[in-house]
Amino acid sequence: MELWLLRGDPDAEGWTRLELDARSDTLDVLLFDRDRWALVRSESAPTAYAGLNPTAPLDGLYLDNSGRPCYVVGRQEVASARSVVKALGAEAEALLAKLGDPSLVLERLGRVF
Repeated sequence: MELWLLRGDPDAEGWTRLELDARSDTLDVLLFDRDRWALVRSESAPTAYAGLNPTAPLDGLYLDNSGRPCYVVGRQEVASARSVVKALGAEAEALLAKLGDPSLVLERLGRVF
């Protein structure tokens, strides 16, 4: 199963159905920020949510509006910021050597969403 990023306007119809499916465990919703996006795990693109467009999430750190984190690399959840930095390659690794904090590296590279 892969991660999908659903984006839509705050008043999109699909948010209500997404919330219901999340509560009933019909869809594996990792993070949910109704004002902007939802990060879900699914075998195929979740297209049943009117006004919410599924896309592949970029590698990085996703924070919901409660501050819960989810680190993503290659459409999979990973354990840490360091894992994301490693996947981002040489530029990120060099910045880590300079800054010493993988979370700060993700922020500086614009990889916190």
